[in-house]
Amino acid sequence: MKKQLLLFLFALLPMLAMADDSGSCGSGVTYTYVESSKTLTIQGQGRMDNYSYNFVSSILTTTAPWKNYVKQIKEVIIKDDVTSIGHYAFSGCSGLTSVTIPNSVTSIGHRAFDGCSGLTSVTIGNSVTSIGEWAFNGCTDLYSVTFGKGIKSVGSFAFNNCSNVKKVIASDVAAWCGIDFANEIANPLYYTEKLYQDKTTEITALTIPDKVTRIGSYAFYGWTGLTSITIPNSVTSIGNGAFWICTGLTSITIPNSVTSIGDDAFRSCFGLTSITIPNSVTSIGNYAFQYCYGLTSVTIPN
Repeated sequence: MKKQLLLFLFALLPMLAMADDSGSCGSGVTYTYVESSKTLTIQGQGRMDNYSYNFVSSILTTTAPWKNYVKQIKEVIIKDDVTSIGHYAFSGCSGLTSVTIPNSVTSIGHRAFDGCSGLTSVTIGNSVTSIGEWAFNGCTDLYSVTFGKGIKSVGSFAFNNCSNVKKVIASDVAAWCGIDFANEIANPLYYTEKLYQDKTTEITALTIPDKVTRIGSYAFYGWTGLTSITIPNSVTSIGNGAFWICTGLTSITIPNSVTSIGDDAFRSCFGLTSITIPNSVTSIGNYAFQYCYGLTSVTIPN
């Protein structure tokens, strides 16, 4: 019996040696850190805890349990059944280059990846419905962002200082139309000015699917590559800043189903020459057509 126990312990030793640190990071959620590969793995079932950070003598400190090696982490693996990424969870992980987020995750917290300067691409799964404020702030090497079809809201400045983003991929255009971005820098189009339907196909002419009922706030902000768009009769509202700075847009037809046009909706659309607002529209927001210098004809209903 003693011999069997010793054999079991010897077999277990390599497994124990692999994990240099482990502990709890939420109710029913734990973490494991492996020093040799600089890999942090989050596993369990439920929500990650929220953390905070502050600056002491210009050095980032965090209350996350992996705070002692936060700048060393190169890879984060989040296992299935983890339902949310907490606020500030990986803030300051400047060496992070790879993140795996499973479909079980439904929300990404405020500043969750703030300061991950080595991160080059992010794929947001279909189950994620919200992204918090400043979530990817300072991810200066971020090149591509792929949005899943479940996202409903993106917090203020979510992609602030992500100035190297060159490719934004909307895997589901209908879903993209319904996203409410809190402000213009919540939308990575602020930097790239181009929208792709996959890794290689850029969208320039857009036909919005019939099932779309609204165009969200700042949905197409800064999309200078957009040259034409078809809006179906199912759409009832155009959100604030929805087409702000879509300078390549030369014409647009607003269907009779639309009842409201938000603030800044077509602001700085220099290419527009004429527009007809249908009888269904009862409200037009502030600055909706400000700086549309090319407009020579506007039809406003009774």
